[in-house]
Amino acid sequence: MLALTAGISSAQISELGITGGTTFYIGDINPTTYYPEHTHFGGGLFYRYNFNDRYAFRLQGLYGKLEAWDLDSDDPVQQLRNLGFRSTLFEASALLEINFFKYRALKDGRKWSPFVFAGLCYFRANPQNLLDDTWYDLQPLGTEGQTIGGGEGYNINQIGIPFGAGIKVALGTRIDVQLEWGLRRTYTDYIDDVGGVYFDNAALAEQAGPLTALLADRSVLRTSGINTGRSRGDTQTRDWYHYTGLSISLLLNRFTECDAIWDKRRR
Repeated sequence: MLALTAGISSAQISELGITGGTTFYIGDINPTTYYPEHTHFGGGLFYRYNFNDRYAFRLQGLYGKLEAWDLDSDDPVQQLRNLGFRSTLFEASALLEINFFKYRALKDGRKWSPFVFAGLCYFRANPQNLLDDTWYDLQPLGTEGQTIGGGEGYNINQIGIPFGAGIKVALGTRIDVQLEWGLRRTYTDYIDDVGGVYFDNAALAEQAGPLTALLADRSVLRTSGINTGRSRGDTQTRDWYHYTGLSISLLLNRFTECDAIWDKRRR
């Protein structure tokens, strides 16, 4: 905190940039395996405020897509469950970056530096599934019985904790390029609409409608009633997603000789 406060006393550098990369989901339908076909393009805009050559604050907005399907798994139990989802992803985050080296400093500075980041994000994920060539929003249906009795189900607007690492490189005096990889630790188990136990399928059909019953249990055991009360997802875990991106930004101003003098004095 003392180093950060000292840096604020000198000039600060602002940047505007764009980022593009990939998003990928980790959760009940994809607990361990990386599937290239479920990796989707994501991108967005960001604003970075450099307090000094070590610390920076970033505001970022991202758009992407998350997806996973049990039928793609090698696990026969997952294949039997036969659930899946797709969802667009909207994220807004506030991040603190810490550079390993004195990045872009006029004295003893480097033109590149590894960095780590962490912060807080808001995100919106609305899972859908496909039935008879039509995509249906799953949250309003209450596939685990959430809407029966007037319930509203889970919230598709959530918060998470983004964190990760990367490397940034200065190209000339006004352009920065960075590559980063970051995880999002969320506080929901329903990015994929899967998190609890199977509700009685006959009761779902009667009280929530046949569409809900069909999308709640896609297995061959649906009509037998055997799944009622069995685990539909892992209630002890939460869903995650990650973003890997390449970014380019334009510095709106630059460090001056006065900053170098200040940097020398405070060291």
